[in-house]
Amino acid sequence: MSRQTLKNIYRMIEEATKEIPLEESFVADINVAIQKLDEQNTKPSSTNYNPSSLVCVRNMYFKATNAPQDERKASPELIGMGEVGTYRHERLQRAISEMKRFGIDCEWISVPDFIESRGLTDLEVVGQDGFETLVHHKSLNMRFKCDGIIRYKGQYFILEIKTESIYKWQNRQGVAEEHIAQGVAYSTAFGINQVMFLYENRDTCAKKAYILEVTDEMKMNEVIGKIEEAEYYVKKLVPPPKPTDLPRNTCTYCPYKTECQRVGA
Repeated sequence: MSRQTLKNIYRMIEEATKEIPLEESFVADINVAIQKLDEQNTKPSSTNYNPSSLVCVRNMYFKATNAPQDERKASPELIGMGEVGTYRHERLQRAISEMKRFGIDCEWISVPDFIESRGLTDLEVVGQDGFETLVHHKSLNMRFKCDGIIRYKGQYFILEIKTESIYKWQNRQGVAEEHIAQGVAYSTAFGINQVMFLYENRDTCAKKAYILEVTDEMKMNEVIGKIEEAEYYVKKLVPPPKPTDLPRNTCTYCPYKTECQRVGA
């Protein structure tokens, strides 16, 4: 063994055994605790469709058949971003719910009360967490969390809040393509044809809002038709062909990438 090789080995051993500074050790331990807590709070996967999965029929099939998901461990940074998003949702929902008190023509509508008053027997309120309502659409086998319903200047809107990075927000000029199916799903469930998307810049808290006008054709193409197609394949237990017109980055964050590759095109 050459002298240089021995030096390299000794250097590697020295690096491996070097004591980590206390402050660095503290940060590393915080990150471990954050991940452990997140793992404890992770709920079992549901076989109900959810609005965000409606962009891909194959993803819907995997979800409905409880296909194996890729093992993923969220980074502490990603967990923190999610927590910030949840906090900002709550603060914005509270502010909107108080607008009427300040003389602004905006009324916060209770989702359970709206469901009951409209006789929406297909919808079942599963639970509420603050301003957010968990709803199950029985005939469409769809479960989702609704940020809220408002009546603003005499018109009803489903409220959907999104927080995003400054880079996305600066270029935001309308409802994101990957959010359209979600908005249409809410509209299909509640029978309200306008969805108010509120986008907040995660870095500066600046806001932009866009209204998605939903038509009956959109409901059939984006929601009902896709669920019927997915159910067809679920009954046959045959994965549908992989769509070729998916929004950008749809596959990047899909939990079924390995399963999708396994079954092929």
